[in-house]
Amino acid sequence: MTYVKKCVILQSITKNKSVEELKKLMREDHLFQLSDEMMDKLCSCMTEVRVPAKQPIITWDKVNTNVYIVKEGILRRSYLNGDVDCTNGFALPGTTIISYFSYYHGLPSNHRYEACVDSVVMVVTKEDYERLICESHEFARYVNSMLMAQLFHDEKKMSVFSGDARERYIALMKNRPEILRSVSLGVIASYLGVSQAYLSRLRQSLTKGK
Repeated sequence: MTYVKKCVILQSITKNKSVEELKKLMREDHLFQLSDEMMDKLCSCMTEVRVPAKQPIITWDKVNTNVYIVKEGILRRSYLNGDVDCTNGFALPGTTIISYFSYYHGLPSNHRYEACVDSVVMVVTKEDYERLICESHEFARYVNSMLMAQLFHDEKKMSVFSGDARERYIALMKNRPEILRSVSLGVIASYLGVSQAYLSRLRQSLTKGK
């Protein structure tokens, strides 16, 4: 449970009435579908953690080998450009979050994952995750599918959320309106690479243009 010191550990997901909702979200995020039996084994390894807004689960320069699955809320991924905290992605419900620097090589993370709003994540230790991979070819295929899906979405983001700040903001409106509804103006400005004042003017111009 590294770097979630202020979070409140709730209970095992196997006792949570919303387990089926989480399974549905996870299945929607992958082309390869786990069997019910394997999904239950994965869920039995999870611990539910509530993450207050602005609280990180993974932070820069710290080793964190846990695997996180977003259950509720929105988290942002950011990196440091000098002293500037730059947002370069968001994790929505059903998304798996891993610091690959830490998980694969035991190195400090070069990304920070922080809750944009009060959120809930499910935590699986690296030991449990690796055990499932070793024990089950089916689960190994699932993990491979998850990694391919993340690479796909990274490439898709480059094509969909391209152009100047105005075009990228409009793309957010069309493709991820929940981010604009829930995430602070400052974080969205960081994601678009503009100042908060510029983003306010941009929003006003788009509203007038309707």
